[in-house]
Amino acid sequence: MQILVVGNDKNIFNENSKLLERILEYSKIVEKYFVVVPNNKSVNINKDNLHIFSFGGRNKFTQIIKLFFGTIKIFKKERFNLISVQDQYYLAFIAYLLSKKLKTGLEIQIHGFEKYYGLRKFIANIVIPRANSIRVVSERLKKEIIEKFKISEDKITVVPIYTKSMVLDLGIRAERKKFVFLTIGRLVKVKNIELQIRALKKIVEKYQNIELHIVGEGPEKNNLEKLAEDLNLKNYVKFFGYQNNVEKFYQNCDVFLLTSNYEGWGLVAIEALQYKIPIIMTDVGCANEIIINNENAIIIPVNNLKLLENAMIQIYEDRVLREKFSNNTQIAVSKLLTKEQTLDLYKKSWEKAIL
Repeated sequence: MQILVVGNDKNIFNENSKLLERILEYSKIVEKYFVVVPNNKSVNINKDNLHIFSFGGRNKFTQIIKLFFGTIKIFKKERFNLISVQDQYYLAFIAYLLSKKLKTGLEIQIHGFEKYYGLRKFIANIVIPRANSIRVVSERLKKEIIEKFKISEDKITVVPIYTKSMVLDLGIRAERKKFVFLTIGRLVKVKNIELQIRALKKIVEKYQNIELHIVGEGPEKNNLEKLAEDLNLKNYVKFFGYQNNVEKFYQNCDVFLLTSNYEGWGLVAIEALQYKIPIIMTDVGCANEIIINNENAIIIPVNNLKLLENAMIQIYEDRVLREKFSNNTQIAVSKLLTKEQTLDLYKKSWEKAIL
């Protein structure tokens, strides 16, 4: 089997990225695995049967155009069984055109429906029903696609993002003067980190030994910093920016927060489980699939400030509850797929797409 992937994540060019590590695993189970990614410069990386290309371009439009014609040139030298695309919007439309022109199957990978409006919505409504197979990261997302696009269930394969099924033994956590709530992710509106800062205002009126640690970068950073300042929370909210290694943050927190308005899966919450961290999260992504309310987490409705405040106070005050959640993480992590199971499901989805 030879596969060409139209990707959208430039982390694939980073030698130390988890993405590249995963892609290398995928490439081992096929004859050839090609990845093309829009980028501002031309790149050609070859690792055994993995081949990564970008074709340059000054802006996103020219990058996509160059990717289209560059991919056609690759097809003249190689014969692929299918095209897989990591997007359901602009890149999916390019992949759809390529699949038609080059007479090959099309798999669309869907991790969520952020920015599903306007032209993106129009494109998604065209390409998703026309895909030969669809790969999603959660049962929740599968159900959403069936309802939204009237897709046959047989077309869809659920493959959660692979995470090693293990709980890390950190020993006894060091006693700290501060009780730390942690969140990790892109600082964008859909993550709704604003909700955490607003909730913290209520908490510190009652307890002053609390901090919120925010790890990540994004366009909302300035707004979030200003909000913390306006609410007189500068001493309670710490911004750490983007971090290559987040292990020390997991190791030095008491509770993990994920308050997104939407998630396809929520990998950071799964990682928090591996560090035996109690979780408060909104009812999105892997909530009630891997992360279960009142078993290893408190799950609240999306964008509910009052319930977030209540959950943060409850988990702060109740040490027994925190210990219960921490002790139950092994049960949740044991539900994660093994690497072999994950790769088998990838192959199953690819086989559906082959014409």
